[in-house]
Amino acid sequence: MTELNGQDASLDLMRFLDASPTPYHAVAEVVRRLSGAGFSELFEGDEWMLAPGDLRYVVRGGGTIVALALGEAPPSRAGFRLAAAHTDSPNLRLKPRSEARSHGHRQLAIEIYGSPLLHTWLDRDLSLAGRVSLIDGSTHLVRFDRPICRISNLAIHLSPTLATDGLRLNPQQHLFPPCPSARPKAEGSKRCSPTS
Repeated sequence: MTELNGQDASLDLMRFLDASPTPYHAVAEVVRRLSGAGFSELFEGDEWMLAPGDLRYVVRGGGTIVALALGEAPPSRAGFRLAAAHTDSPNLRLKPRSEARSHGHRQLAIEIYGSPLLHTWLDRDLSLAGRVSLIDGSTHLVRFDRPICRISNLAIHLSPTLATDGLRLNPQQHLFPPCPSARPKAEGSKRCSPTS
């Protein structure tokens, strides 16, 4: 592998983050990069036959990946090194039944994942990305490449205690964005809607 200088490494990290809006996308990007570097896939249920110098990886559930780069000497003599990272991050996720209604408006029902700072999600352009499962058992990565919704902050005159009590958000009442009418493009597949 080629070693990158500081600026190139920063740009490469930004490209990786842009390609990885969900754990599934992150794993797909890691697989793409590992395959390009000569790694080949192992399957968790198979018996593994490994040899010195092998470059292999295994994916579990689409959102977890483990890569192996075997040295020439056995680990009992040479030791081994491990590196690990999360493929996920705190975020807002669509509920399985994602359509909600309030005061005659369609909304996207979300749930909290991890511990996001909820106020940072207000008044900013948001998009959707993830994995959809179809009736035939296949799964497809999907993502919108543009903003499609926004969770609006409440006007100060509608929350007179905001200045004294601070912002208190109830995820089941305050964080459902309006439902978009746009449709995502499935990566490597035909178009589908968020409720597919």
